[in-house]
Amino acid sequence: MSSSLGELKDIFYFEVCGEINTETTLKLAIQRAHELNTKKLVVASETGLSALKAVSMLRGSKMKLVVVTSAAGTRIENTIIGNLRIGIQDEEIWNRLEKSGANIVRATDPLYNIGAAFEHKGVPTLATLIRTCLKLISSGTAVGVTTVLMATDNGVLTEGEEVVSVAGSWIGLDTALVVEAANSVNLFRKKALQIKEIICKPRNPAYSWPINKQDWIGNLKLYEKFTEK
Repeated sequence: MSSSLGELKDIFYFEVCGEINTETTLKLAIQRAHELNTKKLVVASETGLSALKAVSMLRGSKMKLVVVTSAAGTRIENTIIGNLRIGIQDEEIWNRLEKSGANIVRATDPLYNIGAAFEHKGVPTLATLIRTCLKLISSGTAVGVTTVLMATDNGVLTEGEEVVSVAGSWIGLDTALVVEAANSVNLFRKKALQIKEIICKPRNPAYSWPINKQDWIGNLKLYEKFTEK
């Protein structure tokens, strides 16, 4: 349905958060990107597995894949499968992504940077508040926004460029957004980043930590090789 006031569009709501939604999230994101004639798909990927899935699903497409990951040497400690090494530290996966033509951005999340030490001590920061508000929509929304900021800061995206950004809850993908890019320094300025559309998200964005496999579902065995016991 459409009118002079706008256009009615669907949002796909997942029943749970997690890696189980990765393929469907990418399908919906790529479909919407083609409808909008969007030139770039931005995928948050910490081990590289979601990025490789995107490479496979974009085969034959002229759309450019931008993969955004955490700073080198980063770890998520004390997960149910061990300390998870993130930042795409697997050299073979990194090389496969580069060979596919993907642009890889490895950087520090602007909403989780030098103030992180204070956050872990229970001291609230502006970045904490921003990220918490975005998580009211979904964890993937918070990550999807910061990945676009990181990619723009690195010159892979241009301010004002419209892209589809895909991210998730912990590992895997479950959220896709249409976003107008901006540099992180301009997040709240005139050239502010804009979330233009929500393509899909978990209907209930909250999930337990540590993961309890009820409100977050996915195949954790795929990720065990990236952990330190």
